[in-house]
Amino acid sequence: MIIFLSVLLTFGTILEILSLKDSFSYIKYHCVPSKQGCDPDEAFRIITTVSNYGRRTIPFLKIEEVLPGDIIIQGAEKVMNDQYKFIYTHVLYIRRKQKITRTLQASLPSRGRYAFEGCRLLGGDFLGFRENKKDIHQYEEITIFPKRLDNASIHRILSGYYGDFSVKRFYLEDPILVSSYRDYTGAEPMRSISWTQSARRNHLMVKEFDYTMDLSATILLDVCLHWSEGEHTQKLEYCFSLARTIAEFLEDKKVSYRLLTNAFIPKGYAFHNDLSKSGQGSHHYTMLLYALGQATSNTQSDIDRLYDMMIKNYSGENAVFYIAPFEDEKRSGLVNNLQNRLSCRVYPMYASAIMGGLEDAD
Repeated sequence: MIIFLSVLLTFGTILEILSLKDSFSYIKYHCVPSKQGCDPDEAFRIITTVSNYGRRTIPFLKIEEVLPGDIIIQGAEKVMNDQYKFIYTHVLYIRRKQKITRTLQASLPSRGRYAFEGCRLLGGDFLGFRENKKDIHQYEEITIFPKRLDNASIHRILSGYYGDFSVKRFYLEDPILVSSYRDYTGAEPMRSISWTQSARRNHLMVKEFDYTMDLSATILLDVCLHWSEGEHTQKLEYCFSLARTIAEFLEDKKVSYRLLTNAFIPKGYAFHNDLSKSGQGSHHYTMLLYALGQATSNTQSDIDRLYDMMIKNYSGENAVFYIAPFEDEKRSGLVNNLQNRLSCRVYPMYASAIMGGLEDAD
């Protein structure tokens, strides 16, 4: 019996000594969202990988993951959360040389840039006398785009803009620049008929022209607020959604567009000095979505500076969509001045009016 107890004590001491060593030095952790960007409330997956590169099994490994504060995880119970962090806790039994991958379904309700910053590993010694801790830091992020708006007054303004210029396009075709020929349907004007091609093919053919005027627009996003005007958080968020909705309409209509704003946008995503180059296409639209998603209402310039930037960078756009949280004397003056200085139509779009409140600043 004494020999058995001695062996048991020796064995237990060895296990205790081993467990007191840094048992987390061979543990690797990584957490990444399945998408880099998505819409509010759109589902994405959180993929977490925990690997044990050591030579011994860890029977109890508690992981406290640091996730964005307002994240919604399907079936998750919040252990600790505040405005900025949600600590998601789970426990693993992980064998030596084992890698465990876990997937969670999640969503985020609001526009913004959200970080996945790592976790804290927790585990006890063999006899349960002490607890080991280790913080693992990483940085992965996801961008939530502005919400897409479905508002009759917005579509009425955009349809009016596109309709006006489509009619002008029809009458401003260049009779010199012929891009191709097609069969006459009876709806085309007589001036479009190519008598040469018709004679060659023995039936009426019409010319298709290049346009002398290509549609292009600037989305002018103004989020500047004076301290006395209050926060107007809801209206500012609506402004970002307005910019996204206008860009989506222009993209659908094959109209080139750019974004000019005094909102703070992290550098990158094809933006320089808050000005996107005029363009069109899925890549251009995606980069604009990321810029709007990561933009903050912290302004880099005031309204006067935004006006100067618009005048300086005007390059013949057919329309300017001016977006602001509400209308006041300063903004009305900016719209009038732009209308007088530029050879294009300016469309003011105020969040408070479109939302139906028509609220003025205090």
